[in-house]
Amino acid sequence: MLLSKMQNIEISVGIDLLFKLEKLEIFEYDIIGVTGKNGIGKTTLLNILSGFLEPDLGYVKNLCEISYFRQFNLYEENKNLSGGETAKFFLSEALNKTAPLLLLDEPTSNLDLSSIKLLEKQILNYKGAVVLISHDRKLLENTCTRIVNIENKKAAVYDCSYKEFLEIKEKEAERAEFLYESYNKERKRLIESIRESQSKVKSAKKTPTRMGNSEARLHKRETGERMSKVEGSVQALKTRLEKLEAHDKPRKQRKIGIELKNMPDSKHYKGRYIIECENLSVGFGDKILFENADFRIITGSKTVIIGDNGSGKTTLIKKILNANNDFENIKLNAKKVAYYTQGLDILDSSKTILENVMLENAFTELEARNILGRLDIREDNVYKKVKNISGGEKVKVCFAKIFTQGADLIILDEPTNYLDITTMRVLEDIINEYDGTVLTVSHDRSFAENISDCVLEINAKNKKIKYYDAGYSEIINIYNI
Repeated sequence: MLLSKMQNIEISVGIDLLFKLEKLEIFEYDIIGVTGKNGIGKTTLLNILSGFLEPDLGYVKNLCEISYFRQFNLYEENKNLSGGETAKFFLSEALNKTAPLLLLDEPTSNLDLSSIKLLEKQILNYKGAVVLISHDRKLLENTCTRIVNIENKKAAVYDCSYKEFLEIKEKEAERAEFLYESYNKERKRLIESIRESQSKVKSAKKTPTRMGNSEARLHKRETGERMSKVEGSVQALKTRLEKLEAHDKPRKQRKIGIELKNMPDSKHYKGRYIIECENLSVGFGDKILFENADFRIITGSKTVIIGDNGSGKTTLIKKILNANNDFENIKLNAKKVAYYTQGLDILDSSKTILENVMLENAFTELEARNILGRLDIREDNVYKKVKNISGGEKVKVCFAKIFTQGADLIILDEPTNYLDITTMRVLEDIINEYDGTVLTVSHDRSFAENISDCVLEINAKNKKIKYYDAGYSEIINIYNI
């Protein structure tokens, strides 16, 4: 049964086209994932579909009631609740409306792992169609039957799962590379052929010395005939060059290895524990978060901290950060620590992006700009004032600043919230290439799988912390966490 139809949609921001959508039909029990970079128009698409926003061109025809979970509700209406509690409240409200069409905009942000798994089941069992924006790749992979991808100002519909969509995109990238290489090769060949033919014309115009008048006239006539043929050939080559279908060079991420080569005595810590915790118990009043915790974090490891909301993950991080000053139960062996929190308080809004990154920088400006480039902040954009950039761009600047400080320990608290999938993959690469220790709190399953070689689990039920000397994907299968 058809629930909604969008056709010939165009929407612009000012004079700039945001995206075009030729046609999207939503049927009962569809689960459609909307993907694309931050700021490309995903939320705008849902706002048009819901009727909150009118397109510049085209039409939307909704044939049923719509329930809409909007990400901005989280902070506008329930400021006394935590992010996770607020998200659960509004998700429950949206799901309980039992409307035939459910729209979800970033529903997993601020949710813990158990809540994400529950939401996944609710989406799969929903009695109607679901259209969702999410950067949680596991959620998209496990639920979606169709994908709408917004890229290059076009919203394209793929009638396949998210996994199949990624395979199609990979083949499209390979095809784009092949077309560019073929175009570039043929263009060079035609240009060289034109140059060679033009050279022949110039040399043919010259009359040989010591030639009589009659011979010169004969030579001139023969030369004219040859020149006419060559010039015709040159014109034909020029026409082929003009009509040659151009293909742009596909943009590729350049891999820049990030090592602690600028950190003094960085090798001194290799093979040692950078964090040592023994018999640590933490609580507030009558509430115990965890007790008798014992674990050691190996220098150079990439460790992810997991646990339900309220289990004490951020509290544990703060204990580690203040370990050598306040807590005898934790020993911190790092010379320099860099800490990312979603407050973005490490940035000076009055300075430019590059100025912010170069403060406390252990690397050259070229290396700093390379990392910014990988995070899609390039060329003159590095001179923008931080106060004038978007929230997503500020997060990227924070990452660039943190990973260029030369810290031997980097701590990241929920770094993937509201990041687009492209940026998440770049962040994963940077973490894996980094020569120091990285400790991360994350509920994103794909992110945890891709960056971790160790796991710290805080169990809210038994109040214990368990250390696993294995990556997230391995322990999730063995211990069914």
